[in-house]
Amino acid sequence: MENKKTISVWLILNDGGKKGKAALQRRSVGSQAFHFVCQATWAGKVEENEEIKTAVERECREELGNKFCENFDFSELKLFSKNNFIIKGKEWVCYNYSARYRSNLLKTVKLHREAFSDFIFVGKNDKFYSVKSGKNPENNIVLFDDQYKILKQILNGNKRNNKPACSGR
Repeated sequence: MENKKTISVWLILNDGGKKGKAALQRRSVGSQAFHFVCQATWAGKVEENEEIKTAVERECREELGNKFCENFDFSELKLFSKNNFIIKGKEWVCYNYSARYRSNLLKTVKLHREAFSDFIFVGKNDKFYSVKSGKNPENNIVLFDDQYKILKQILNGNKRNNKPACSGR
């Protein structure tokens, strides 16, 4: 049986006052669990028989809106790492992508209803925590343990893989 797959895309601002910071989504108090926990710029499950590239683009459209997706250059995404993890006894693989982008692209974002309406920006000198830390995510920037580790590596400039993720449109 094939492992379940997820994708996480980490975008780092290339300009402006938040240059060098990652844009994170914060989970809302809607129907999903882990309220207030932060995640990659966009992330999600890869559907059965779905190509990774297709999942990256589909999740982008679902989580950041059509306008952002149409203006984003997917050829800029690089595969940063591929990590295995286990949740409730099931094996998963997460494909982590990163890219730098210009701040004017943020004007086109329309975050989905399962996230608060604005990004949270985090740089390598900002304090953020893993869920394991026990910090209250309502009052702190808290990420899932695996995403916490990846974000630390990205912000510290570690170069893991850096293969192109998707070809241009």
